[in-house]
Amino acid sequence: MENEERLWFLDWLRVLAVVGVFLFHTLRPFDDGDWHVKNAEVSEPISIMIAFFGLWGLAFFFLISGASAWLALRWRTGREFVRERLLRLLVPFVIAYVLLSPPQYYLEEHHKGRSDGSFLEDARAFFSDLSGDAPLWLRDTYHLWFLVYLLQFALLGLPIFLWLRGPAGRRLVDWIAARCVRRGSILLLAVPLLPVHLLLYGAPGPEHGWGELVFFFDFFVVGFLVLSDNRLIAAVRRDAVPGLALGPGAFVLGVATGIIDFLEVWWEDPSYSWPYVYYSTLITLAVWGWLVAVLALGLRLPAFQRPMPAPIARAAMPFFLIHQPVILLIAYYVVDWNASILTKYAVLMPTALVSTTALAFFLSALPGISTVLGVKGKYFVASGK
Repeated sequence: MENEERLWFLDWLRVLAVVGVFLFHTLRPFDDGDWHVKNAEVSEPISIMIAFFGLWGLAFFFLISGASAWLALRWRTGREFVRERLLRLLVPFVIAYVLLSPPQYYLEEHHKGRSDGSFLEDARAFFSDLSGDAPLWLRDTYHLWFLVYLLQFALLGLPIFLWLRGPAGRRLVDWIAARCVRRGSILLLAVPLLPVHLLLYGAPGPEHGWGELVFFFDFFVVGFLVLSDNRLIAAVRRDAVPGLALGPGAFVLGVATGIIDFLEVWWEDPSYSWPYVYYSTLITLAVWGWLVAVLALGLRLPAFQRPMPAPIARAAMPFFLIHQPVILLIAYYVVDWNASILTKYAVLMPTALVSTTALAFFLSALPGISTVLGVKGKYFVASGK
């Protein structure tokens, strides 16, 4: 993207993505998958919602982050970009990991009956061995795994981004953009992603392993790519309807042909097979279709073309950091009530939302504290600074 127009829509989409992650986590106590605090009764409709929003929602978060990396590199050298990412990602991660992971560990261990000790005893147990499987490197990162991925993406993506900004990279971007002029053609960007996802996403490994890292890194790079040329931005804006056709269409086809049952077994023992090839292809197409549709929505909505209020933008990172511990604390008590899932959720979601929002605004306004939590000293949404 060669001009200097203001890209306010990215800030609105980033905040919406954070809110989406919050809503996703408020549903986790009630789906049929394993989580830190679980309700005795689970819901199949909620499980389908989790499957529906899980992959594409997280991929959207990384897509927006890749687009933000393009904005940041408009004004920074590679060295300045790395320093800024370390301050905005590594420092908040360390602070949050030290302060927020032990309480979540305590709640999970007590809820699942694996501990009856005090908080200090569980905290000592937590810090006694922090080693974990790569690519997270630490155990029990909880929701902070996103920051670990994002920091690695910034470092791994920087050489690619600098190359894309050079002469050879610009020729490649120009070649791609020239082939996205027809309606629906932006959806073809999913094609080069398919073999990568087929080869690596099915590799056996732990949750948040190398296959998943590669899957999300692809969309991080695509986010940078789309922002790098006005023709690609225009193609995304144009192809909202084809994106909406591809995203839900591929998902519905997957559900109709048994993807939920397949994933329940596959997550326990990832392996290559013809059903894996089929469902992996559907997942990639569904994710990219939804990403195009939602990104196009951000480009089209008039409200998203106006500046976001600075206090909301500043509170986004603290909101992300603290939202899951707040949800777990409330859910820890709510799931033991003798009440329906609907009643429990009607208490959990709004209570967690109000509490998290209030804390996020408070923390984002505190000098010094806000800085170590990843809040910028001044809000420069216009320039990406």
